[in-house]
Amino acid sequence: MKPTRVLLPAFLALAVLLAACDGRGEPSTSPSKTTSAIVPTPAETFTGAPGTATYEYANEGLVVTVQLDGSDGTLDVKNNSSNDLDAPGLYVLDAVDGREVDGTVLDASPVAAGGNASFGVRLDDLTVDDIGLLVLLFGADNYGAFVRTA
Repeated sequence: MKPTRVLLPAFLALAVLLAACDGRGEPSTSPSKTTSAIVPTPAETFTGAPGTATYEYANEGLVVTVQLDGSDGTLDVKNNSSNDLDAPGLYVLDAVDGREVDGTVLDASPVAAGGNASFGVRLDDLTVDDIGLLVLLFGADNYGAFVRTA
């Protein structure tokens, strides 16, 4: 017999066997022992008064807290970093359509390294329920998103 006639069927059988394996030692044609369903993430529930929210940003010694009641609130900065910061700002990504809406930080001014500051905040036509994402700025630098904590 020619060696190709013996080896070819063996290679074909091996290829079929390897193609049927999914890495768990069972052929992929066997019924799955586990099933996974896509379960939606439940909505967050917060215990604060309706129309109020607290958001926090924390990174490398910088802690910024925004407390909102409706569309007005405060922005508190604790700059325990070694960097001076430009004046703070923020914007919102609208929860309904994702559009970017600038917020106003009243009397915004730079915050020195090791310093603390508090500013008023106004979101004009937006309320807490309209916030899809709240984003922190210092000058032209985007520092990232806040996390809602209450």
